[in-house]
Amino acid sequence: MYITFFSVCMAVLWSSILILIFYVLRTKYKLIDVCSVSGVIVLYLFCMIRMAVPVEFPWTKIIFGGTLYNRIYYFFCIERHIGNCISVFDLLRWIWYLGTILILLHYLIQYAKIARYFGEMPLQRNSRAAQIVDTIWNGSKKPDILQTAAVKTPCCFGILRKKIIIPDKRYTEEQLRFILLHECSHLKNNDILVKNLINILCALYWWNPCVYLLKKDLRQSLEIRCDLTAVQQLAHSSKGDYLAVILSEYKDSLKNGNATGLHYDNPNLLLERFQLVAKERRIFAKKGNVLAWTIAGFLLFISYSFVLQTEYEAPMEDIETEQDAHEVNQNNSYLIKTDTGTYFVHILNKDVAISEELAQLMIKDGFTVIDKSEW
Repeated sequence: MYITFFSVCMAVLWSSILILIFYVLRTKYKLIDVCSVSGVIVLYLFCMIRMAVPVEFPWTKIIFGGTLYNRIYYFFCIERHIGNCISVFDLLRWIWYLGTILILLHYLIQYAKIARYFGEMPLQRNSRAAQIVDTIWNGSKKPDILQTAAVKTPCCFGILRKKIIIPDKRYTEEQLRFILLHECSHLKNNDILVKNLINILCALYWWNPCVYLLKKDLRQSLEIRCDLTAVQQLAHSSKGDYLAVILSEYKDSLKNGNATGLHYDNPNLLLERFQLVAKERRIFAKKGNVLAWTIAGFLLFISYSFVLQTEYEAPMEDIETEQDAHEVNQNNSYLIKTDTGTYFVHILNKDVAISEELAQLMIKDGFTVIDKSEW
């Protein structure tokens, strides 16, 4: 298992094409109808894995990419140089590395600031919200429910030490339950971890616009899954009330100029969530999930089964010169094995001594062997 220029190209090619296909099918709801919302997330996670692991396996088959592929490779890696020794590829590679390092540092600094911000802000525990969480949280390590005036919209935070943070304002019992259902769903599904992983992937492939499309629609799919999970636990008549609370929090985020908790950069994304909840689109259809995992597994295997590489034949003048270099092949030479076990290659009426290892390789390539010990 190893990483090459060609394996990275295949990872980017496969993932980018599939991201575009999945995005179009998801936004037209075709993919949701077939694979369910959870299945869509599985397929997006497959794209993340394929791009994050650009390797070749021992069983990967090499396929030669053709003239255009050759020209692209030679232009970037061989023919064009900056100065005397740096190829265009080397320059682009170091720009790629530098961009990745800077973006990762930015993410780490931002994450540290948020963690410190939540750690230092004046917090108070909301016992009423904690009691509601007791009724809806199935499992150990219940999240801490904290209330503070420092946030204007509900949000959740933490991968290991999970927290739900709600604004310091009055909610009815029903409104608080709707909010906590949504945030608990994020934490149960480890959406915080997924969002951090997609941020890292965006840092690794910051120059590829498809990863930002993946980030945008994966986050939207996670929000849709949370909405559908929440309303599944509500009476049909409460569905409109749940959406009203989401809309109210969205309006508050706009007033305060901060949509951090809800990630509503585009009102159309909120409208799409409302439409999917109203239409009761499928979220955890068993057949859809099985189909999504089957598709992801099949695509994963196929995508690693071959790699496109360049192929060319060296000009004869580069192989055979008028001085003392000549092409050695099965048609103009043969091997001689002496009675002492040493090998010679006979070419141009000359016998040239070679090592036994080289002789064995030539024998495998089909060179004729004359055994002098049998004379």
